[in-house]
Amino acid sequence: MTLVALAAMAAFSQTPDKAAASLQAKIDTIKKADADKKRTGTQSLDVTESELEAYVQTSMKKDIPVKLESIRVHLTPGTIAADARLTIPPGSTGNMLVDALVSGTHNMFIKGKLVGSRRVGKFDLQEVTVDGLPVPNILIDALLKRFVKPRYPNVDLKEPFDLPWGIDAIDVAQDKAKITY
Repeated sequence: MTLVALAAMAAFSQTPDKAAASLQAKIDTIKKADADKKRTGTQSLDVTESELEAYVQTSMKKDIPVKLESIRVHLTPGTIAADARLTIPPGSTGNMLVDALVSGTHNMFIKGKLVGSRRVGKFDLQEVTVDGLPVPNILIDALLKRFVKPRYPNVDLKEPFDLPWGIDAIDVAQDKAKITY
């Protein structure tokens, strides 16, 4: 049996709770290193697609304003994408007409370029579809304003952002992201 086959079997055998805990342990490691003012040099670790999926489904569940039925993360060089199945309850937008259009269960796809270096990140949104239909930028802006800005007022998809916890760089590769801190 090849090393690749063994790694694939190990990835499939990891439960969502274990995968989420694995990513949380990595986050804690990065935070601890950031707090260590005597630390010199850099370190790195890899984050996998399955860890990201499990973390979003378990640890971030309370932060998502709609019901997340499922998510599949796709990491390719320089790009992060997610296929998600979401249920939006009636009355969630505050507008009866918009509620009539968006409430229910939908498949959402989001894709963008993610780069991070010198402690600064940049996400360039490339594509958003709902049930296979492209979502216009004006609607994306309205949804960000309604659902994201109240919780994260500084979010601006057009601007670079400081990477958290002393992260120096993020390199998105095939099936994983390398975090340097």
